[in-house]
Amino acid sequence: MQTIMTTAHKVAALIPHAQYAVTVEHIEAFEEALNRLEKQLKKCPKLYQTVGMKEHPAIFHFFYGGTDIYICEYDGNDDMFGYIILNGDLGNSKWGYTSLSEILCIPPMNIDYHFEEQSIEAALYRRYPDHFKKPASLQK
Repeated sequence: MQTIMTTAHKVAALIPHAQYAVTVEHIEAFEEALNRLEKQLKKCPKLYQTVGMKEHPAIFHFFYGGTDIYICEYDGNDDMFGYIILNGDLGNSKWGYTSLSEILCIPPMNIDYHFEEQSIEAALYRRYPDHFKKPASLQK
């Protein structure tokens, strides 16, 4: 139990407050998810490390309703870079910088505990195949 609580504390900053409260209350049920988040946090590129990549690693996925935030870079403190779709508005979705504190201030926001490792481009295509082109990683 101590090990999983240590992991929970390491990734607590990434988890919205309400979701974290439920997670800690049922800690054993979320052990695998917390371990996955810790591994993703360790491998997350710092800011500007994915510049020029044809496909960007989707390290974290935050969601609420039609809002999806895919993060590929994180400074380990507050600043993040990724692809943001607000309220399902694909026409105005875009790459950009955001902050973890901005994401976490949206009360119903959650971090996706079951998000599969893939590129942001692959995640976007899988979710919206009529709007995004098929990335090279899915051409196989």
